[in-house]
Amino acid sequence: MVELEGCKMKLGLKRGTVKLSESQYNQWRKEFKKEKAILLDKIGDNVSEIHHIGSTSIPGIMAKPIIDIMAVVDKLDDYKRLIKPLEEIGYHFMPDRVFEIRDRVFFPKGPESNRTHHLSLVTKGSEQYKNNLAFRDYMRTHKKARDEYQKLKQELAEKYTDDRESYTSSKEMFIEDILREVRK
Repeated sequence: MVELEGCKMKLGLKRGTVKLSESQYNQWRKEFKKEKAILLDKIGDNVSEIHHIGSTSIPGIMAKPIIDIMAVVDKLDDYKRLIKPLEEIGYHFMPDRVFEIRDRVFFPKGPESNRTHHLSLVTKGSEQYKNNLAFRDYMRTHKKARDEYQKLKQELAEKYTDDRESYTSSKEMFIEDILREVRK
């Protein structure tokens, strides 16, 4: 695990595992800003936006201690020219997972024993782009939904400690309900 500056909490989890940490929003936000600067320095000419997404971007909610980042590219095929520069700063290209989720190319950072960042490349206006920002923004401003989501995450984290895929898929209905609410 990587220790966050000025904080007892550590960043990172073993691939495939689920462990929630108490909210460290201010530290997670600082870590995002630090990583954003690294990304802009390395691939800034190839991206138009970089956003902090996922539970670490929502104040007051427990989260896996992994910083989720969404970078916007002109077209998804741009990932091909970003593999080498991203690998130079610790991200891993996973060819078998290139389009595992529609409209997204995924690059984790850190060894499998300690993933610290998840980078999603998306295009502006794609479903992934719209949904990630809409969910994050809704959760930031709706305490009741945030509390319900945290309760669900805690229950699922206890049930799926070593099965992140099931943990993630079990949250989908809740997330879809929130996105339907946003679209109203």
